[in-house]
Parts: sequence; C-alpha cells; structure tokens
Amino acid sequence: MRLRKTAVQVELDLPPPPGFSAAEAPELELAWWQKPATVIALAATIVLLLVVTIVSQVSAHRDRKLAAALENEVKTLTLRASTEGRALRIPPNPRSWSTSPDATIRWPEPPELLDVYLPVGYSDFKLFAVTIDKVDAGRVLLVQRMVPDSNRDLRLSLNSSAFGPGEYRIRLQGSTWRGARVDAGWVRLVVR
Repeated sequence: MRLRKTAVQVELDLPPPPGFSAAEAPELELAWWQKPATVIALAATIVLLLVVTIVSQVSAHRDRKLAAALENEVKTLTLRASTEGRALRIPPNPRSWSTSPDATIRWPEPPELLDVYLPVGYSDFKLFAVTIDKVDAGRVLLVQRMVPDSNRDLRLSLNSSAFGPGEYRIRLQGSTWRGARVDAGWVRLVVR
C-alpha cells in the first residue's frame, strides 16, 4: 500500500473581482516584441520597404523602356552588312518636290543592298550631282560628277542600314558646260 501525499493549498493570484478599478490592478510586464515602440518601429520599417519597392519597380520599368529605345536607336544607327539585294526604280519629278512621297519603302531587317535607279532620260545633262538629305537630320550623301548609264539611269548602290526610318529628299542637279549646277529632278523617299 502506497501512502498518499496530503493536498496542500497553493496561493494563486486571482483576477480582480467585478467592479474593481483597472488602476488598482497589478501592472503586467509585456515582452519586448509586444511593446508599442517596437510595433511602431516594425510598422514604419514595413512602410519604408514598401515605398522602396514601389520606387525601384517604377525605376526598373523606366530603365527597361529606355534600354529598349536605345537598343532600337543603336540598331538604326549602326551600319551592318547587307545579306540580300533589291532594286528600286524611282522616277524623279522634273518640276519640284512632290506633295506626297514618290516612293515608300519598308526599313528592311536584315539590311539589304539597295540598287537605286533614277531615270534621267528627260534631261539633256551629261553630268549630275545627287544629294540625299534626311528631313530634320541633315545631309546623308553627296555624289558629284555622276554619269548616267546607257539606259540614262543614275545608279546608286546603298546599304539600307545607312538609312533609318524617316523621310529623305533626293535632289538631282545637272552640270552645265561651265560646271554650274542646275536643278534637274527631285525625289521624296519615305522609309518606314
């Protein structure tokens, strides 16, 4: 037979009775992570991290957009080797610039070697100067003392990567026997 230990009453703190004011209640010690200062600091840190995340996402989106634009610009401005050839026959307007483009071509990708034929059979000049200007950019090409071939065509072979998208104006000038230049034809070319 085992002996039993006698029951002992332990004094435990009881909750305050109803009607007892909270000011008279004993104050409980909170853990460090439960204190208001810690909770406020944690909330401020979360808000700060959220703001940093939003700012970095907006900045990354802007940088990706800028990088894509610069990549397209580099592709447009870089002279690259042509893989194929294509012939373009563009009759010049002998009076002045046309109101609408005389020719519209797609900007080829990959680049092509463009053989541009400018028929000048309507003119009596034996020597020509060909000037190509890009609208809102400047002079692209100037060829002087060009002689038409047996078909009375001025022929230029150009790498298409030398021309980016935009409008180009080709001006033909004939040379007189004294060497003076006289306007002989105009072409408006649009590259899209």
